[in-house]
Amino acid sequence: MLDHLPHAVPGCVYIIGAGPGDPGLLTCKGARFLSEADVVFYDDLLDPRLLDLAPAACERVYAGHRGGRPPDTTRRQDELNQQLVEAAQTGRRVVRLKGGDPYVFGRGGEEAKALREAGVIFEVVPGVSAALAVPSYAGIPLTHRGVAQTVTLVTGHEDPASAAVDWSSLAAAGGTLVIFMGSRRAGAIARALIEAGRLPSTPAAAIQWGTRPQQRTVTAELSTLEERMTAANLQSPVLLVIGEVVEQRQALEWFESRPLFGRRILITRSRDQSLALRHGLETQGGEVFELPLLELTPPEDPGPLDQALNQLEHYAWIVFSSPNAVRFFFDRLQHDGRDSRALGPCKIAAIGTTTATCLAQQGLTADLTPENQTAAGLSDAFATVDVEGARILVPSSAIGRTAVDDALTAQGAMVTRVTAYENRPPEPHSVEIPPALTDGHMDCIVFASPSAIDHFLSLLGRDQALTHLRNAAIAVMGPTTAEAVTALGLVPAIQPDNSSVEDLARAICTHYAGAEA
Repeated sequence: MLDHLPHAVPGCVYIIGAGPGDPGLLTCKGARFLSEADVVFYDDLLDPRLLDLAPAACERVYAGHRGGRPPDTTRRQDELNQQLVEAAQTGRRVVRLKGGDPYVFGRGGEEAKALREAGVIFEVVPGVSAALAVPSYAGIPLTHRGVAQTVTLVTGHEDPASAAVDWSSLAAAGGTLVIFMGSRRAGAIARALIEAGRLPSTPAAAIQWGTRPQQRTVTAELSTLEERMTAANLQSPVLLVIGEVVEQRQALEWFESRPLFGRRILITRSRDQSLALRHGLETQGGEVFELPLLELTPPEDPGPLDQALNQLEHYAWIVFSSPNAVRFFFDRLQHDGRDSRALGPCKIAAIGTTTATCLAQQGLTADLTPENQTAAGLSDAFATVDVEGARILVPSSAIGRTAVDDALTAQGAMVTRVTAYENRPPEPHSVEIPPALTDGHMDCIVFASPSAIDHFLSLLGRDQALTHLRNAAIAVMGPTTAEAVTALGLVPAIQPDNSSVEDLARAICTHYAGAEA
């Protein structure tokens, strides 16, 4: 998608609007320049995942700009301007990553002027302004046929009693009024507008943390907006919308009505495995946290795997019980300079569709994939296959025999299980525990293996870990993981019939939809 876009130029500063919060609102062009940056200066309130788009070696500099903050703003802006100039003059590719749009109450113009005066080339990459995105995520159109034909953007940072903003003219203009940085002066702004002729009954909305999972929206009449905001304890960042369009929210609201909105969910899978599940849960409105409790590594002793790979022609079947088994099996095969052609006439079994998809990426189609995507389902599927006397290879994690091995052996097969990868607990010092977990504000904790449960207990301490598990809904993938939860005296609240990421995400959504029914 980014191939057709220009590359970042050394010595240039790219002033990029990152949007108001949702990292998906970053433009493709902004993502391209960010992915090639040597140094990035980033604002407050940005989603930290945006910085993950920058190269690992990229220097990250916190610029810390946020509305309503201290009296030394001018001095700090001058210092930042100079830092941008100096970074570009060293020949680095510089990104200035700003919330919203750089030229809408973002001081982007000040920074661009400073660069021009210093003879530094720059490029501005517009961003999705909070004025556009935040009301949309709250179900409020800025214009609506027969309701509002004009929109005015204004800062609420200044005291309405000052002459900085002509509130009388704004009140007379009608249409939709979008107010940035107005949470602290919402009452004074409302009174100024009413005194200037705006009806006290004018619909109004205050939107906190717009476009993020923490978004909260309060609607009221203009005269009671401050009171409603105080009752809801809304605090910065808040965007105010005033005008008849606010009444469209009841019909057009979509973001806050998703099944997982407001739910905090902890994923304990390894970081490279959690991406698909994270996306699935966030799409449904969940606020997702990661606590990687498994580090997947090649086997400490690859000898048995190598021996099996050198004898593939002697196996009738290869059974893959996870996407990880596929990944590490073929990584080792390719390490030896071979590819999927080495499997020759071997037939292939996959425990589920996700594993089958990973095999397809290697150019292979699974000969056997059970409808019930569990170990028991795979055993049942093999019950209809004649494997008596057949040699079957099972590359898997460093665990003992499973029910599948036993079922195949009972059918007369000769099963060879080899370690293709190992599940290791992370180093405690490398793990960052999400504050939402330690504060007891996690709604759901997801486990995909018994190993993850063991590591959770070790990392947090058994007593504290059990306290967290008792206070949250436990979601598990597969009956073996469910048994590990039960062994702790707990009951899994969420367990899909099939052990796939899609089914797990669907089961979590169904659980919370039922809770609110």
